[in-house]
Amino acid sequence: MNKSMGALGGIVLLFFALLVVGCGSSSDEALSKSEFVKQGNAICAEATKAREKVILELIKTSDPSASQEATREEAVDKAMPFYEDAAEEIADLGAPSGDEAKVEAIVDAMDEAAAQVKANPQSAFTGNLPFRKANKAAESYGLDSCVS
Repeated sequence: MNKSMGALGGIVLLFFALLVVGCGSSSDEALSKSEFVKQGNAICAEATKAREKVILELIKTSDPSASQEATREEAVDKAMPFYEDAAEEIADLGAPSGDEAKVEAIVDAMDEAAAQVKANPQSAFTGNLPFRKANKAAESYGLDSCVS
């Protein structure tokens, strides 16, 4: 019985090892621009849905006696991680060949916007001012779902 348990344990470990290896990229080939845009837009659409869900939940559960400033700060605290994660996921996609600088500019602009909003949460509620540069870069590349 010990030998069969040991064999089963070995199989389970092998399975998990293959699963982990299988989670990586199957090749080092860069994505085409159209595939990058498709995946990038999907990432941003998912992040937007998650942010909207968190904000709606906050609206439902917020303390009516809390100041508007406090409610806005809580909204930023809960919603910005999704925006930051989207920027990181876009960077992790790997830029299409020849577009590395453009993709880096988009990600950098998203990171800058997140930093500005975290430093001054009220700025997130003054139109799209902190996001303007990121929005322009994303939109010009075709990442329309990444426009905040």
